Amino acid sequence: MQKTLTTLLALACALNLDISQAQTSEGPIEEIIVTGDYAGPGMWQVTHPDHPGHTLWIVGEPPLLPQGMRFHSQQVANVASQSQEILLRVGVSLKPDEKIGVFRMLSVVPAVMKLRKNPDKATLQELIPPDIYARWLVQKKLYLGRDSGVEKVRPIIAAEKLRNAAFKELQVGAGGSVWEAIAKLVKKNKIPVTSPTREFTFKADEVRGRIKAFSREKLADAECFEKTVELTEALSNKQVEDARASAWATGDLAKLQELPPLPNSELSCFTAVLNSQAMSGMMPADLREQVDELWFAAAGSALTKNKSTLAVVQLDELLGDHGYLESLRKRGYEIQEPG
Repeated sequence: MQKTLTTLLALACALNLDISQAQTSEGPIEEIIVTGDYAGPGMWQVTHPDHPGHTLWIVGEPPLLPQGMRFHSQQVANVASQSQEILLRVGVSLKPDEKIGVFRMLSVVPAVMKLRKNPDKATLQELIPPDIYARWLVQKKLYLGRDSGVEKVRPIIAAEKLRNAAFKELQVGAGGSVWEAIAKLVKKNKIPVTSPTREFTFKADEVRGRIKAFSREKLADAECFEKTVELTEALSNKQVEDARASAWATGDLAKLQELPPLPNSELSCFTAVLNSQAMSGMMPADLREQVDELWFAAAGSALTKNKSTLAVVQLDELLGDHGYLESLRKRGYEIQEPG
């Protein structure tokens, strides 16, 4: 889910966009090649006793990796070409209840521009706990230099600037999208693609009022700010991140789960906006639960009707005690780990 204030402000302006959730390792880490094509951990095979001969194949989108590492798997390509459906992640759509004209949109631009600044002209130092602010100054020096203007914006906006700058400086990003690797094949073979969407509607005549309310409201975005600082600190730990890249490239799931997970800053940033008074009533508080249930319903339907379905899911959403794989097991599905 892309969960930044910028995205939600665009939504508030009636743009129909998708919102699709440190310690060091012991011993020396073998140097790895950070460029080239890698297949990652492989695929999970999901079946159900009630539907023999039907398989839901799940491939995990890579974690943050050096940009030179790209996903490429002939096995995944073969499964995709033989599948009757490709299942992608769930999207969330926020639409106006009526068409909004260009001039009406332009009329709210001045109000939108004010949303970046804190109410009462507060600075980051005044809003952030001293210990977190001290860590922020270290990260700011590393990735934003002498940018003094960032001290006057909302914590959630400063966090986004820091994260983007760190990604650029460290040259990390999604390790080559699985969908990008199979998109041409899927289009060529005319394989149906399903991207479940949870849609919400808001009243167009409320846009201006909600934006003004946003400009006056202090967001509960301190956790978003802190998690982002934690994320850039973690990404700066080259030893751990090299280990993560190596484990993904070699398909070592055990090692991937041993490593400290990267802090999830996007979820806390999204929650800060979602829980604001200005956004009240536009989307439900249990949005994440609804999104998950929508995916499970789509996955179950696909497995029931198709002999083969390929699902693309973020790797960190698959693993762990609360991941999709464990949830599928609890729902009666049988899962075979990648070989």
